[in-house]
Amino acid sequence: MNKSKVEGEADIHISKQSKSIIYSVLEHEACENQRIPINPNILSFKDDMLEYRYYLALLCHKGNEQEKSKEFKNNLLVFYIFLTSYIAITVTTSLLLYNEGNQKEELLITRLIALGFILILSYTIAYLLFKSPHFLLKSKELLGILSFVIIAYLVVCDERVLSEIFSKDYEKNCQNHTLILACFLIMIRVVIFDSFFLITILTTITLISAIALLLSLSSLSPFAILSDYLVLFVFLLLQTIDCHQVEYRARQLFWRRDQEEEALDPMASQGEDGDKAYAQIHTEVELLLHACDKIKQNIKQASAVIMYKDVKTKLKAAQTEIEKVKRGIAHGLAMHDVKLEGNGELDEDDKVFIAEYCMDKISSDKVRGRHQTMGDVREINPSFPFSTYGVAELDSVLFSVGKNWNFDIWFVYQVTGHSIFIVAKYLFERWSLNTTFSISEDTTDRFFQTLEKNYHQNPYHNACHAADVLHSLLYFLSTSDVIKNLNPVDIVSLIVACLGHDVGHPALTNRFLINNRDELAYQYNDNSVLENMHISKTYSIMNKQGCNIFENLDPEDWPKSRKLIIEMILETDMMKHFEILGRFRARAVNLADLALENQDDKLLILSMGLKCGDIGHSAKIPELHEKWTSLVCEEFFRQGDLEKQRKQQVSMYCDRDTTDLPKSQSGFIRNICMPLYEVWCSYLNSDEINKNCMDQLKKNLAYWDEKTKARRTSAQNADNSVIANGNDKK
Repeated sequence: MNKSKVEGEADIHISKQSKSIIYSVLEHEACENQRIPINPNILSFKDDMLEYRYYLALLCHKGNEQEKSKEFKNNLLVFYIFLTSYIAITVTTSLLLYNEGNQKEELLITRLIALGFILILSYTIAYLLFKSPHFLLKSKELLGILSFVIIAYLVVCDERVLSEIFSKDYEKNCQNHTLILACFLIMIRVVIFDSFFLITILTTITLISAIALLLSLSSLSPFAILSDYLVLFVFLLLQTIDCHQVEYRARQLFWRRDQEEEALDPMASQGEDGDKAYAQIHTEVELLLHACDKIKQNIKQASAVIMYKDVKTKLKAAQTEIEKVKRGIAHGLAMHDVKLEGNGELDEDDKVFIAEYCMDKISSDKVRGRHQTMGDVREINPSFPFSTYGVAELDSVLFSVGKNWNFDIWFVYQVTGHSIFIVAKYLFERWSLNTTFSISEDTTDRFFQTLEKNYHQNPYHNACHAADVLHSLLYFLSTSDVIKNLNPVDIVSLIVACLGHDVGHPALTNRFLINNRDELAYQYNDNSVLENMHISKTYSIMNKQGCNIFENLDPEDWPKSRKLIIEMILETDMMKHFEILGRFRARAVNLADLALENQDDKLLILSMGLKCGDIGHSAKIPELHEKWTSLVCEEFFRQGDLEKQRKQQVSMYCDRDTTDLPKSQSGFIRNICMPLYEVWCSYLNSDEINKNCMDQLKKNLAYWDEKTKARRTSAQNADNSVIANGNDKK
């Protein structure tokens, strides 16, 4: 039994020794210290929010700004007892010495005034610390000011300095303030929680000012003064070094605890990158990707301090698996894709049957289309007369379609009475699409003329809007060279999607139709009501006699084209805005693996481009932006008028009597347009697009912000004027 006990103790000893050796070999503490986000020179966290939380933990009870921590209150109590006792003793001693004739009157008055000021200042600071949470979080600065004043008093009001200032004889039996300076710096260190940076400043000021004043004013020997302060210097140096070690260790422990809490609550760290001028709204997919990144980072850090190769190998394999999970989440594989490859239990016939009846026929693998890309297609500059519309040639104007960001579709409409038909006809000529798809010009003209006629004369959602959206999308694609990776089927499909994306729009929102139990809402089960209607109407027009521009499309291309058109139009549903933005941001930013060769990726990119084109007026020059803004607001106001007639609650920004137009536009650009355009322009990576679109978007936001501010100021002045007039009448 004793033998087993000895063996057990030996095992424990060996285990402890092994652990000690491992940590010694790996220098775990040094490895961890390199990771702490702290400035080693001034001992301050590099992250402002982390620095704020550190002081909150020191000063407040459980992070509650209204309740001081017990340690802080105790430290403050000890400091104020010491300070008050010192002032009381000093005043009493000075008065006794003065009564006995051992204290000069000038010295007494100076000392009493200085001590009175310190007493008032110290208790004023104490009152502020306990009265306001704002001042509590500034306690280090406030107590630093008080400490500076106390040190200045102890240096200047030293008996030797005051005697020289007032030309009085120095009383040899009077004590100097060297010892008291040391005591005060210790007490200050306690109350400011060993702040290395502040203690270093106070120590430096104390030594330099004291020695300089005594050397310049005192008649004492310089050697006597330096020897007197040499002991103080050594003492303060040791205190400063110790202060550095104590504060660094405190910050290290806090950081560890903060990391542990963050690991337990990973969502707590979301949304702290708030140096943008707009709100970032993330989807569940993005949050999951962020969580995967954190897991990978933690595994990597753990691997750095593990010496066993087999464990390190497993951790590296885990990182690879996490990366696969990330891509699976971003691509939506868990929800959509079913892989039949590698399944030995299925024969080839079963695989074909399942693929045809139970899966999407359109593969998400790389596109192996027969068509050449648009990079191989030579553009033609059409030159055909438009004399019917009173203009000899429009080709010079239409040349700007997809090339000049601020192309004005309204000019084309004013001189021709058409928008969709003219733009589509020009583009089909530019890329020889009639020839490519063996479509007669009459069929093309008939389809786009019928499509244009099916647009209502709405203020905003009209045929001109559709043509403008097509132009905006083509500008994105051609300026960034994305168009060179598209084939003619993609081009004709996106033309149809853009020009048909709002056909038959009733100038009412999906929410209005659903809330009012409209037939369209019933027909499409409250799901993307208008978008489904636009798709259905577009294909219904195409199905009419002499309008089918896809009649000669290859059977392999038909489902791809249809899926592209359907998905692009469905993605314009603003009720799915953040879902779509999050999905694109996850792929374009988090993974950066979008590939136009992949059919699903191509669909996502083109859908995102259509979304940006759909709200493209927000990034146009002021003349166009303000015109489109007034039109969309008028359409909203008409819906608001209808809601008022029906005694319904008026939708936000639809009340023409109460809507703050600048505020509504400022919010729309900041919260909807800016995040969308930022990630889109980042993906396109084009200096021209950044200059013409992103920069103009920021200017338009600044314009509406300024108008909002001016409107608010005007309203406040009006209110003040009313109040002033009321007071005058009284």
